[in-house]
Amino acid sequence: MKICKMQYCGLVAASIAALSSGGVQAAGGAGSKFLGADFSYNGFIRLDAAFSTDDRVQQANQLGDLANGVPIRREPGNPVLGFAVPLQPTDALIGPAGVIPLSGIGVLPPTRGVSQQVGINDTITRYMPIKNQLLNYHLLRFEVTPTLSWGEFSLITRLRAVYDPDDLGYTDFDYRDYDDINGGVSGGESRQFHTTPDKLGYQVEGNKNPIFFERSGRNYMVDLPAFFVQWNSGNTTVRVGNQTIAWGQLLFFRIMDTANGLDLRRHLILNRALEEYADARASAPGIRVTTQITDALNVDFFAQQFIPTVINNVNTSYNVVPSQFTIHDRYDQGGYNKNVNYGIRFKGEFGNYNLQAMATHRYNPLGAIRWTKSDVNKALPNSNILGAAFNQYCNLVLGTGGQGCGPILANTPFEVAPGGVMSAEEWFNYAGYIKLDALDGLNKAVDDFDASQMLLAKNVGHNYDAAANELNAFFSAGEGLRGHIERQYFAENVFGLGGGFVTEAEPGSIFDQIIMNLETTYTPKRVFTSPDLGKDFDKREEIQVGFVAEKYQRFSTEFPATYMVFQYLWQKNSDLVGLLLDGYGSENYSRNGIKLDPHVPTSTTPKINPGIGAGANYVVFAALQPFPNYIYELSFATLIDVQGGVLFQPGVQWKPRGDLTVNVFYNLVHDNAWGNNPNKNVMHLLSQTNELAIRLGYQF
Repeated sequence: MKICKMQYCGLVAASIAALSSGGVQAAGGAGSKFLGADFSYNGFIRLDAAFSTDDRVQQANQLGDLANGVPIRREPGNPVLGFAVPLQPTDALIGPAGVIPLSGIGVLPPTRGVSQQVGINDTITRYMPIKNQLLNYHLLRFEVTPTLSWGEFSLITRLRAVYDPDDLGYTDFDYRDYDDINGGVSGGESRQFHTTPDKLGYQVEGNKNPIFFERSGRNYMVDLPAFFVQWNSGNTTVRVGNQTIAWGQLLFFRIMDTANGLDLRRHLILNRALEEYADARASAPGIRVTTQITDALNVDFFAQQFIPTVINNVNTSYNVVPSQFTIHDRYDQGGYNKNVNYGIRFKGEFGNYNLQAMATHRYNPLGAIRWTKSDVNKALPNSNILGAAFNQYCNLVLGTGGQGCGPILANTPFEVAPGGVMSAEEWFNYAGYIKLDALDGLNKAVDDFDASQMLLAKNVGHNYDAAANELNAFFSAGEGLRGHIERQYFAENVFGLGGGFVTEAEPGSIFDQIIMNLETTYTPKRVFTSPDLGKDFDKREEIQVGFVAEKYQRFSTEFPATYMVFQYLWQKNSDLVGLLLDGYGSENYSRNGIKLDPHVPTSTTPKINPGIGAGANYVVFAALQPFPNYIYELSFATLIDVQGGVLFQPGVQWKPRGDLTVNVFYNLVHDNAWGNNPNKNVMHLLSQTNELAIRLGYQF
């Protein structure tokens, strides 16, 4: 299989040549003096790349939308009859003060993607092409960590610069190619919804650079993950400045690791698993105080600015939020950037045993999402019968002064724009994929917005046919609608207890020196995204229980010891990424027998959100085996969702010399290893990321 285009192969070859010849020359190593202080530094230059190895598309993105190129029959419903009955050409839109007969509109030519138009019914083929891509990820990365020390005081800095040469190898979607369709996309301040994918930028509503120690754009990011003054005196260490705090030590799981959110822009959770979340924790300015109270007991306190988890932007390789929706991040507008997280942990070591307890007051970095007004004043297109009829209804009955339904739509969660949802089948498929409720999500978009009801939208309960009729009526009238959602953040208290011990057995045996730890946390009132995206969110308790057993075992006198680890996590109400389990297990709806996702059951009476009542269960196995002289290391890590999903990551590290490292690892994702519905496990969100990842690094 050819895994790189000619220009990208050239970049890889040039990078290898540069690394092999010694890379960048550095000056001022350990032992140097600067400003009267001891000066030292270390750093690296690295090329990261990941190549897709299967044909599954990134279905959360425009070029991977499973409805692309699929003819889907639409039957709009009659709003006067609660959408339970299909709309006929002889019907009329009836409002409180008028009647708009559809027959008066006349015959209009089919709009883009529409064929086989018979009366009001039509067949829509989503007009974006469907494409998979060979190159998922490539970055050029530079990091340097200089340190200045004056006796008890130190200034510790870590500078990181990342560049994505995005003109090489990607298959990018560009919204500007569709600006001629109904005025293009208007809503949302973020550049990610208007042009090509924003690979590395992070902006929120009202602020293009919301993180003080970071500047980022479409294909670059420069930040200071560490920039703090450290004071050591006896048993006490104080750090003031930008920093990360790692209380947790588990692969994939974050039980007591509550201080910082994650930055998922670079490689989601698919980096080398044995590095834990070292590269993904989002630093924040604050203070940390650690002190050894007694020989056995220490205490660790922090207070930091709240910075949320940074999720992947739409239409990028690892995006999980469907790109038919515009996200409004309220981090800056809502004043959340002024909030502070704080917490304290006590940990004691008593021979072979340890105990710990912690309490954290924080804003949940994942946040919660709900429907929000689009604020886009754009009329329905007059190029189709329903759109023209609704615009007349808005002008004559609702009195919009010739603006059609634009002023009303601006106060609903929807926008007339290309790249939106175009059929009921597409709506149901993506609701199940992202663990939402397709029926109640529609009903909340009606009930929570008076403007939706002014446009004759109705709560259809759990009537599948009426829901499909209503969706198809508005998708036909709008020639596709983009949904608008907002992300907000909420305070919570997290309490944790943990304990562990080290086993003793015959020296050298497999049962000797196993390090075991049990960690539990309790959050009494956590705010979640409701599966219906309702305005009231969803608040409930969350409990996490995690167990880890790790061991170094020497199996041969010629080889260094093998590191092995087993982990287990149970969560009561949410999954690994923070979505409610209530939204799990949905099947897809189709009146015409269309299966957009061949792996998900589809019917005319599907199960919607049966949920997982026994909690989420995850298991991890991992191991690392160095070779003699540590030139080679073999590793593997496996994350298992017991509902039927598996992520398996084997890898090899090669160090031909001390300053040069080559890492190769493979991410194998299976979202239907057992069971019959991938919507029941979290791996379905990663199902398209079977990939070979390569790192070439030079350390100095």
